[in-house]
Amino acid sequence: MPPRVAQIEAELRLAARSQNFEDVQRLVMDFCEAVESHVRRLHSNDPSIPEIAAMVQEVLRWTTSVVRSGRENTFCELQRLPKVKGYFPARETSTLQLDV
Repeated sequence: MPPRVAQIEAELRLAARSQNFEDVQRLVMDFCEAVESHVRRLHSNDPSIPEIAAMVQEVLRWTTSVVRSGRENTFCELQRLPKVKGYFPARETSTLQLDV
């Protein structure tokens, strides 16, 4: 992979861990465009293409997981603030009933 792809990936991972969601969105686009540009220069039967696809999927899955976790954490922190507590509906607890 070209160094630029690795650089964007590192920036993307840092932005996701820092919960800098605006940068995450921009960097995901930059990352995909850089990878696609690299793949277009390869022969269609290049054996590295499946590896590149797997790497992209791993990066995007990781990014999605970190962003979801960060947003959920922020939501939970907001719910704990006394001033805002009354504005959030209480979470429903599901009751599971089994017929035996």
